[in-house]
Amino acid sequence: MSDKKCVLAYSGGLDTTTIVVWLRERGYEVHAVLIDVGQEEDLPALCEKALQLGAKTAEIRDARPAMCQHVLPWVIGLGATYEGTYHLGTALARPFIAAEQVRLAKQLGGATLVHGATGKGNDQIRFEFAYRSLAPECEVLAPWKVWDIGGRSDMIAYLRKHGIEGDYALTKDFSLDENLWHLSVEGGPLEDPSATVRIEEVLKGVNDRFAGGVNGSHGELTATITFEQGVPVAYNGERLSLLELVATLNHEYRSAPWAWDLVIENRFTGVKSRGLYINPAAKLLHVAIDALARTSLNKPTYDQYVELGKQYGAMLYRGEFFSDQRVMLQAAATAAMQHLSGDVTVHLEPVPYAATINADAAIFSKNVATFEKSDFSHQDAAGFIRLTWMTSIGKPFAEETHGGTLETGGKPASGVRKAKSVPGGRLVPAAV
Repeated sequence: MSDKKCVLAYSGGLDTTTIVVWLRERGYEVHAVLIDVGQEEDLPALCEKALQLGAKTAEIRDARPAMCQHVLPWVIGLGATYEGTYHLGTALARPFIAAEQVRLAKQLGGATLVHGATGKGNDQIRFEFAYRSLAPECEVLAPWKVWDIGGRSDMIAYLRKHGIEGDYALTKDFSLDENLWHLSVEGGPLEDPSATVRIEEVLKGVNDRFAGGVNGSHGELTATITFEQGVPVAYNGERLSLLELVATLNHEYRSAPWAWDLVIENRFTGVKSRGLYINPAAKLLHVAIDALARTSLNKPTYDQYVELGKQYGAMLYRGEFFSDQRVMLQAAATAAMQHLSGDVTVHLEPVPYAATINADAAIFSKNVATFEKSDFSHQDAAGFIRLTWMTSIGKPFAEETHGGTLETGGKPASGVRKAKSVPGGRLVPAAV
């Protein structure tokens, strides 16, 4: 048995296929681990392929339950994104792939941890941050940073040199990544932001990854989501596990015209990228949870809730899942999400929007918001305005910044009324 044991995050694609052969050539005992994060592929067949390539072991490990327990509730409950448009599909899966690699490495008594991410993107950071957090004693090997293989054609030539043939094309229109939360499409015509992208052609190019194809059903025109403390628990009245609910929404609406986002994003490495992200469950659930939050949280709390979503999304994007800040953010998020229970019906055409909201902890009051006669005292607003504006009373009116002077000679009149004597008795009136 070789002393050079390694655990490879194996996907079965061209990159990790080449890496298996490359590692074997360098004397490594390769243990390929294929993590099920919701990609709809023939995983047993891919494991068999790894064994045929020379891996000593190849196994499937299911990370979907862990994802649904440890990250998706907060991604959904906070409506978390990166830069407002990227729904974190790839980012939320990588920590769980790395964790299973580490688990296997420790079962083997120690091993080198290997990933197939390049030096351009975010995934290398996500993998290696996780490795350093969970197993700092393990060596890390990233072949793309040390080998002399330059690209796709070099990999195909390398495999053929070693007598391995496959149905690999010298050029590939798109690079795909799929998990239970999204399908990402990158590369090809998407790489030139100055060129017109025909979305329908891109969708047809990845047609085989769609349930029912792009010409299949778009699902129902309305979807009612039931939330309990920020987590969706039922779809159209049927209670489902989080995994079942997300999968159902993705399958039903993957071909819907609103299900995708064309995003230019700022990678953590500084490299810009553009991708087409197909994420119907994320878009629908984020619309619903935001409507519930707007209905149930007061203004300061809602502002903090939105900020938490931004911070949580950025933290995941940077690969900092195994960190103190993730624990702190989730604790704060849980406090806000405890108010987010109820039913939201989302209409899906022309784009998803919250049509009806029945929130258990609703602050929204029809009796207060109505334009008709209500119990609201309009006179109370006068004092609110005076007190809110007090810090600006008496500020000089600068001609150079405001473009003119006031008729009062540049001194704004005070709106603060003179104090009146306080009647005897209580300073605070007794409750009615």
